[in-house]
Amino acid sequence: DATAASAPRISRVHVVGAGVMGGDIAAWCALRGLSVTLQDQAIERVQPALQRATELFARRLPAVAEREAALGRLMADVPGDGIAVADLVIEAIFENREAKRALYAVTEPRMKSGALLATNTSSLVLESLDDALADAARFVGLHFFNPVPQMPLVEIIAGPHTRPEVAAAAAAFVRRLDKLPLPCRSAPGFLVNRVLI
Repeated sequence: DATAASAPRISRVHVVGAGVMGGDIAAWCALRGLSVTLQDQAIERVQPALQRATELFARRLPAVAEREAALGRLMADVPGDGIAVADLVIEAIFENREAKRALYAVTEPRMKSGALLATNTSSLVLESLDDALADAARFVGLHFFNPVPQMPLVEIIAGPHTRPEVAAAAAAFVRRLDKLPLPCRSAPGFLVNRVLI
């Protein structure tokens, strides 16, 4: 449809937060052919994620050249230089509203025009996070499930200000990762967690 056709194409991804979720999202993106930069407060926090990525590539990619290429697409980026060139910035830090908002305050000004900003929140509604953004229309929820390599579903959460083409771009990105996008409204627990509760 027209919305999908006008959706920006994502080829460079920047992930903030190199914990299990953020690190595994970054690794999976690199596995699927995207260029990825992975940011955290210190290189010591990024190293375990790079080690898990190496193990994932060894399991999933039979050829040594493929594994080396995937590793070459995943770069540690403590200063966050990848933000400026990323088509999509994914925030994957801990579930704290103020911490996320503080991160967006320093990240959004560094993003290029047209880039998407996504949160991997599992519980915070988007309208509690987007009110300080300069462009809340490019903000979307991308809720991956743990463990990322095994779980096929990704919730696409559209907030009250999310442009339709941003949600469409997020869904296309998820399909490119060989995952199943599940569109959701921004409501407590989104869909899967509400069903589980």
